Amino acid sequence: MRRNVILIMLLGVAQVIMAQQAPVQNIKGRVIDMDTHQSIPGVNVYIMGSNPPIGTTTDMDGYYVLEGVVVGRYSIQFSFMGYDAAMFNEIVVGAGKELELNVELKESFQQLDEVVVKPGFRKDKAQNDMATLSARSFSVEEAMRYAGGWNDPSRLAGSFAGVSMAEGVNDNAIVIRGNAPKGIEWRLEGIEIPAPNHLNGVNNGGGIETVFSVNMLANSDFFTGAFPAEYGNAMSGAFDMKFRNGNSNKRESTFQVGSQGIDISSEGPLKKGSNASYLFNYRYSTMGLIGQLMDGNFGMPEYQDLSYKFYLPTQKAGTFSIWGIGGLSSVAFDPDEDPDEWTNSFDNNKYKTGSDIAATGITHQINVGRKSYLKTSVAFTYDQFEMVSDQIQRDNSVIPLANHQEENKNINLHSYLNHKFGNKHTNKTGVKLNARHYNLDIKGNPNPGEDEELIAIANQSGSANQYQFYSQSKFRLAPTFDINAGINVSYLQMNEEVVPEPRLGLSWRFLPKHSFNVAYGKHSRVEPIRFYQAMDEQNNWLNPDLEVTKAHHYVFAYDYRINENMKLKIEPYYQSLYDVPVVDGSSISLINYTWDMYFEDALNNSGTGTNVGVDITLERYMKNGLYYMFTGSVFDSKYVGGDGVERNTSYNRNYVLNLLGGKEWTVRDKNTFGINTKISFMGGNRFTPADQEASKENEMVVLDESRAYEWQENDKLFVDLAFNYRINKAKSAHILSLQVKNALMQSEMFGWAYDFEQEKVVEHGLTMMYPYFTYRIEF
Repeated sequence: MRRNVILIMLLGVAQVIMAQQAPVQNIKGRVIDMDTHQSIPGVNVYIMGSNPPIGTTTDMDGYYVLEGVVVGRYSIQFSFMGYDAAMFNEIVVGAGKELELNVELKESFQQLDEVVVKPGFRKDKAQNDMATLSARSFSVEEAMRYAGGWNDPSRLAGSFAGVSMAEGVNDNAIVIRGNAPKGIEWRLEGIEIPAPNHLNGVNNGGGIETVFSVNMLANSDFFTGAFPAEYGNAMSGAFDMKFRNGNSNKRESTFQVGSQGIDISSEGPLKKGSNASYLFNYRYSTMGLIGQLMDGNFGMPEYQDLSYKFYLPTQKAGTFSIWGIGGLSSVAFDPDEDPDEWTNSFDNNKYKTGSDIAATGITHQINVGRKSYLKTSVAFTYDQFEMVSDQIQRDNSVIPLANHQEENKNINLHSYLNHKFGNKHTNKTGVKLNARHYNLDIKGNPNPGEDEELIAIANQSGSANQYQFYSQSKFRLAPTFDINAGINVSYLQMNEEVVPEPRLGLSWRFLPKHSFNVAYGKHSRVEPIRFYQAMDEQNNWLNPDLEVTKAHHYVFAYDYRINENMKLKIEPYYQSLYDVPVVDGSSISLINYTWDMYFEDALNNSGTGTNVGVDITLERYMKNGLYYMFTGSVFDSKYVGGDGVERNTSYNRNYVLNLLGGKEWTVRDKNTFGINTKISFMGGNRFTPADQEASKENEMVVLDESRAYEWQENDKLFVDLAFNYRINKAKSAHILSLQVKNALMQSEMFGWAYDFEQEKVVEHGLTMMYPYFTYRIEF
């Protein structure tokens, strides 16, 4: 008896020790039909290789829970008769937060009484099933793990083929296949929103960081060309982002502190026993405070943001979600009062800028019968940008450069009906409305070397509504052949222009591991409103008939599944841009848009452009803790301005090569340690050379516009490193991260500066290493 008691006590102690060594967590989610969004009961959910086997089936509403899974990485399979099985490899299960894995299964091409299925795994495959090529999904886990990602979706996209950073490491603006950052359509919860970046106005579509944390994101899509018909008002690409639902079973929180600031998030059920939930995240940057501690004139940006989502399912009225984002950002610089302390013309440039953004909306989805669902989103968006900039001369005179105040308020509606005619044909048809009200008070100096006064560029308020209709279908003509076809028709009330945009994509899997894809799309993008509303000194419209910029995209792709965990993709492409606004007789073109484009001349649509290149991706998905990805882009980006001369665009780097990879180890049975790196080799940015004589005469940079973008900086080699250590406790997880961006201290050129000592224009930039460290706790 005594021995039995001792044995029981020892077994109890052993179980406690094992529990401490191996924390457990739940995996849960919902499985629905990809085309109808109907729940699928009875789906088999199984952790591959588990011993003893760990599995379950979905209930009548498609929900499942795998309880008590030991923390680690797992491959999870979902299978059901009549549907293509799905596999998710190397999914992280960690302490502190339950893993929610929602799955959409695709109905098999043919219904058979007995089906032997082999699950497919494509981590990169877009969530949007009507995308033929030039599309991939990205996950929160990737954004947090990849070197150089900085937990930022835009910087994460900089590792994909066909993408380069506009300014290097200091800015998250991205260039897709040689196109300006302004050509991207940003969508959140199905609604077009302003570029969601702090200080996005001064950075031409990019900024210092995205205005919402990756804590909010579900898996989202990124498109680089010939995208489906539902993406209108997009020239170069599209970011289609979605917020995840909060945990409806228990409350969970995350706190993060680091070099970029403080990040707090919380989620949980709104009502016990229901599936309703909330999720919010608040972030405050410490960069402004650091700048004040170092030097009050340092010019460090300051920003904060808030994001939220409420998920409200009902029994009969469908599901509702209320969501929103908001971001405030500003930066200012005051020159030293002593001119002898000035080294160059960046030191005597006084400026104050601010950029704010907000979006809030409600989304409703309801099933209509067994084969259709209707989804509608209504939102209000707001963005404003202000910049006051002066050049203080050494004789204390002031040359004003800009007094730019711009505000946009939008009411957006997006509603579509998705109907599944059968397992061979699905259609999505929808409408969009963008009702914009703008306030413009913009003054600029087109010739700061000659003029010492600002001129009025635009000073009015008004509305600019845009309407869109689209319809797109996916046809599965054979088990190995798909067609995606659609059309988007837009109408811009401001210039009464109707733009039809046909889209077509073909996909042929001619061998089990090989496929060939081809796609065409016509695309267009409305330029910044101030160019349509520009007036001369007599208050006459300068550009009353200015049309939107348009492009034809032609893309081909060869896709080779080397094995279940590795793939090779080669994508040649050609883009023909036309109706680009230009100034007659000048090299100026809105292809090379910057926020401070000020000119007194009228614009016309005679400009053109071409982007031609090939993108290559060789990727090994994470397996046994190892992953790597090589992406290469070789391209040529040219434009023709109002003077009829063909030139390089400002974004024509010619090539970008990325090698990304990492290794993760299990430490002490429950913790993980990872090393990640990114090596980027690319051509330099292009700049318009300075007119040295005029610059010396004015002691400031004066450009020679007749030689637009002739000069290219040297090739660049960037190396980023990331180290992650995750400690899994019984009810919490602690994550320590250290990232080093630009570890080799590659110099970056921001532009030209007039050097007062050398009395000439010189390259101006920065040579430094960017450390990024965080401590994160999930509980």
